[in-house]
Amino acid sequence: MTNELVPKDLTGGSLTNHSFNDVAASLTKGYLARLQLYGSKSDACAEGKIGIGRYGLARDDSIIDLGEELDVVIVSWRPKALQIAKDGILADYDPTSELYLKIKELSTVKDSGCMHGPEFLLWIPSQDQFATYHMSSKTARREAQKMEPLVGKAATFRCKLIDPPTSRYKWHGPVVTGCSTPLEVPSVKDIQEQVKRFQNPPKQEVELADEDDSGRER
Repeated sequence: MTNELVPKDLTGGSLTNHSFNDVAASLTKGYLARLQLYGSKSDACAEGKIGIGRYGLARDDSIIDLGEELDVVIVSWRPKALQIAKDGILADYDPTSELYLKIKELSTVKDSGCMHGPEFLLWIPSQDQFATYHMSSKTARREAQKMEPLVGKAATFRCKLIDPPTSRYKWHGPVVTGCSTPLEVPSVKDIQEQVKRFQNPPKQEVELADEDDSGRER
C-alpha cells in the first residue's frame, strides 16, 4: 500500500528537472548561521537545547553544540545595531546613522530589545561553514577588542564565568586568544563571495531573533 496521493508523473515539469538539492542549498546562502555563547539566562539552556557556558551555532530553531572551546578563522567585521520588537526586527550597519545611534542609546534600557557592537564573519572549520558572531553586550564588546588584530587569522574562543565582587549577578562571557593550530580555509573565491555579501548588507535587514539576546547590557 502506498501513501502517494498524487501520481508522480503529474508532479513534475520542465522546472523540476533541476537538482532539488542544489536549489534548496542556494536558498540558505542569503543568510548565515549565528554563533552564540549561551549563558544561564538563555531560553535555549532552560529548554535543554544546549548546556550552559557553551558555544552554539544557531539557525532557525536548531542549535549545533560546539562545546566550551572553539577554533575559528576571523574573516571580516562590521558595525551592527539590532532592534528586536513585536512588529519586526531592524538591523543597521552605519554607526553614524540616526537609527544606529537610537538603537545604541536604547541598548542601555533593560529589556528594550536593542543591542549593538561589532559583528564578525567567521569560518568554522569543524562545521565547514561560515557564520556570524555579534558581540553586542558590554562584556562581549570589551573582549571584541582582541578580535580586530586577529582578522584574517585563527583564534580560539573559550568561555568564562564572570563573578564581580560588587554585583549579585553572575554571567558568562567570551575569551578570545590567538590560535596556533593549523586550520583549513575555503577557497579564495568562496571567501571573497562571503566578504562581499557581508560588507554590503541591506540598509535595514530583517532577521531571526537570537534566543539569548534579552537586550540587557552585561
